[in-house]
Amino acid sequence: MKHVHQIILLGTFLCAFSFSNAQTSSSFEEFILAPNSYYNGSDFKGDFKSGSAWFDNVYDTTFGPYWEGFAVSDIKDDTTHGYGNQYSAVTGGGLNKSNNYGVFYMDGTVRLTGDALGKTVNGFFITNSTYAYFDMVEGSQFSKKFGGTSGNDPDYFRVLINAWKPGGLPADTSLMVYLADFRDVDNSKDFILDSWKWVDLRPFGVVDSFSYIIQSSDTGAFGINTPLYFCIDVFNTTFEGLPNYTYTPGLKVYPNPSSQFVNIISEMSFQNISIIDMNGKEVIRSTESKIDISELPLGIYCVRVEGESGISQQKIVKE
Repeated sequence: MKHVHQIILLGTFLCAFSFSNAQTSSSFEEFILAPNSYYNGSDFKGDFKSGSAWFDNVYDTTFGPYWEGFAVSDIKDDTTHGYGNQYSAVTGGGLNKSNNYGVFYMDGTVRLTGDALGKTVNGFFITNSTYAYFDMVEGSQFSKKFGGTSGNDPDYFRVLINAWKPGGLPADTSLMVYLADFRDVDNSKDFILDSWKWVDLRPFGVVDSFSYIIQSSDTGAFGINTPLYFCIDVFNTTFEGLPNYTYTPGLKVYPNPSSQFVNIISEMSFQNISIIDMNGKEVIRSTESKIDISELPLGIYCVRVEGESGISQQKIVKE
């Protein structure tokens, strides 16, 4: 595995990416949470609504507190390992560093309602939970380190998305999203997702509900060993002019932090590289893979790589 343990968690936000917070966008910001807290259905209200979608939630105390489906979190802890940090996204916050985001555990569906019905869903953003991320990076007493001791084990952690048409018929297609993938014989392509990744749901066409099934190569006598969590944000049906954003696991920016130069390595061919400041202003534009940042003021910037297969963006620190 080549790039899951970086000096900082690169790409923890979509730099200079703006979107309309339209009525049908499920951003989870309707929930008023105390700082670094979560809502997991402990009030027994069950499924909850955000935007124009209902999110499954089950909470049960029969054998002790238990929940599954979706929860809402504004926890920013992206470093604490283990089950005690089950409600955290590895990005340290929601999309664009928003407060709230959704956390998925075990099993659940999303059902469209209101203005979303009868329309094609554009998609949503997904990332790993901090809990699952570090279990895959380092292993634990319950789960293996992805890639194994040699780094050559063909591990994967993925989400199978199915959908249903109005009337209950299954959609004509399904979608597989990889949150970690070590199956390539070239270990430099191994990745464990640590940024928000856009998932395009438009191939499903007009549907009224989606289900999510987590799959992992790390299984045992009692099923999957990898923690069955992921995080989502901005489940949205009304993006207009949505850019062709894709996550490219082969993108590497180093050294980071840097005071002089940064080097760009990307497995996709690229036309342009931009350095963007925290105000969204492009301060450097280049077609070269080595960029001089010595004249930039100290601070945090975004490296934006534009290629034929999409756009990748990662955070850098100028020191």
